[in-house]
Amino acid sequence: MYAQTAKLGVFNNYIYTVIFAKHKNKWLFCRAKERSVYETAGGRIEPGETPLQAAKRELFEETGAVDFDIVPAFDYSVTHISGETTYGQVFYADIHMLGNMPDYEMAEVVLLDALPESLRFPQITPVLYAQLQDWLYAKLADAEVLDIYDSNRRLTGRTRLRKDPLQSGDYGLIVLVCIMNTRGEFLITKRAPGKSWPGTWEFQGGCASAGDDSMTAAIREAKEEAGIDLKPENGQLLLEFKLDQAFFDVWLFVQDFRIQDVVLQPGETVDAKVATMDDIRRMVQAGEFVRDNFLEVLFEKASQIV
Repeated sequence: MYAQTAKLGVFNNYIYTVIFAKHKNKWLFCRAKERSVYETAGGRIEPGETPLQAAKRELFEETGAVDFDIVPAFDYSVTHISGETTYGQVFYADIHMLGNMPDYEMAEVVLLDALPESLRFPQITPVLYAQLQDWLYAKLADAEVLDIYDSNRRLTGRTRLRKDPLQSGDYGLIVLVCIMNTRGEFLITKRAPGKSWPGTWEFQGGCASAGDDSMTAAIREAKEEAGIDLKPENGQLLLEFKLDQAFFDVWLFVQDFRIQDVVLQPGETVDAKVATMDDIRRMVQAGEFVRDNFLEVLFEKASQIV
C-alpha cells in the first residue's frame, strides 16, 4: 500500500478525508478506543456530503473540536495491495476550542510537536504530512510582504510578496539567528521538506518582514521557527555582509533555553536539538547542516563570550 499526492481538484470520486489539525500551536492526533496507535482525524465521506462537510463532521466527532477554521489543502490517492486505488482530500484545521470528546470511536486526543511514533497508517500519514509541510510553506510565501532595499541598504519605500522575484538592483534583508546557552551550546532546527535544502539542520532565520528592523526580524524568526522568546539585551550583531541580492545580518543571542520549550513551525521546521560547535562541524562535513561560510567566524566570537 502506498500514497501519492496531487494538487487540489486533480482527483475525483473522493471517498475519504484526512484532517491535519493544530491546537495551541501543536498537532492534534487521536486514538481509537480499541487501538494503541494514533491517527489524524478523518474518515469516509457519507452519501450526500461534500469533502468539506465530511471533514468538519469528522473533526468534531473524533476530537471534540467546536470552534475551528478548516481549509482544503490537496488531493491524495492510496493504492492498496489488491491494486485498487481510492481517493481523498487532505484538510488543514486550526482549532480554537475543544469541547467534550463525543462518545463515538475515539478514546483520547493528544497534542504533539510532530508525528507520533506509533501511527495507525505508517505508509500513508508521513507522506501526507510531508506534503502538508510543503503546502504550508507555500502559503506563508504567498502571504508574506517584504521591504525592498537599494544597493546601499536604503529602504526604497517599495514592497514585494516573498513569492515574487527581486528586480535588478533590488535587495532584501535576511537575518540569521544563532541562539547559544551559557554552556556554549546552540539551538539548531531541521528544515521542513518543502524548503530548499530539505531535512538539513540550521540556525533559525529568514527574510525580514515589511516594517521590521534587523533585531525585530531576528526575534520574530526565533519565535516563529522555534517558539523561543529572545530578549533584546541578550543579542548582538556579529556579522553583516551582502550576497547576491540580499543583505545578511548574523545575530548571536546568549540566552539559556530548554529544548522542551521549543515549538516547531509548520512548513518551516520539523525537529530541534542542542548541538556544540564540534557537533555542528561534524554535521557540516557529513552534509547534514546547511553550509554557512560564517560558521568559523561565529564560533571564534562565541568562544570569547562563554
